[in-house]
Amino acid sequence: MPQHLFDRKTDSFFGSLRYVGYVLLPAGIILGGSPWWSGADKAQMLSVGALLFLLGVLFQSTHHGFQIDFRDRRVREYLSMFGLKTGKWAPLPAFQYVQLSSNLAPAHAHDHEHDHDHSHEDPAPLVPWYTIGLYSRQQEADYELRTDSREDALKTLQLLSKQLNIPIQDKTAN
Repeated sequence: MPQHLFDRKTDSFFGSLRYVGYVLLPAGIILGGSPWWSGADKAQMLSVGALLFLLGVLFQSTHHGFQIDFRDRRVREYLSMFGLKTGKWAPLPAFQYVQLSSNLAPAHAHDHEHDHDHSHEDPAPLVPWYTIGLYSRQQEADYELRTDSREDALKTLQLLSKQLNIPIQDKTAN
């Protein structure tokens, strides 16, 4: 990746369903490469195996992301499928500062959208999540990135501050 390009995966497109890809990949290989099939069955099973394999790759690799092109002063949020990124570039806003904040949230809170209920499970432990926000003139961040790694958050904070020549506000400092 070029030095002038900041690229960050933000979340999986399929949420926790991405783990299905770990099952589909070997299932595709086993079905497609099995020596038990013969004649017409072999062609059909090879096709089914290839399809399952491709679906496995799709489930594992499709994600949303965020890019800043420091050289050409532009930004985009994208969808990546099979390594191909789609999303429109927009001019880079005049960011005023980059802010780091943190909060405690359940371990699974930032893993996927919650369109289902977790009440049947034991409560997930609370873990710190760090948010890096890029602010222009609004009270809310123009863009936000989240991570559960303080070290990663601090590195990202420093990089964005240096590359964009904007000050840091660290709301996590005690």
